[in-house]
Amino acid sequence: MTDPTAARMYDAVEYGLWRDLADALNRIEEYGLDPVAYLCEQLDAKPVQAITAGDVVHGGGVRRPGGYLLRNQSSKCGWTVQERAGAEESAS
Repeated sequence: MTDPTAARMYDAVEYGLWRDLADALNRIEEYGLDPVAYLCEQLDAKPVQAITAGDVVHGGGVRRPGGYLLRNQSSKCGWTVQERAGAEESAS
């Protein structure tokens, strides 16, 4: 994506989608439900602290490098949006 306006719009839309998901998960958890933990339990997987999308987007498109993910910081403020590059650096 070479057009800077298109790149900014792509970034804004992707951030907005992650923000909406984080807000929805936080509101659900306010009711005492934890759908992510429940899903992990059903899949016999360890609880997750981060949710990220794969490199392939629904419909066959490929995500551009970078982007966002959700990080669960329960002790602070629940699910928050974080840049993927920053998350990978802080995890190492």
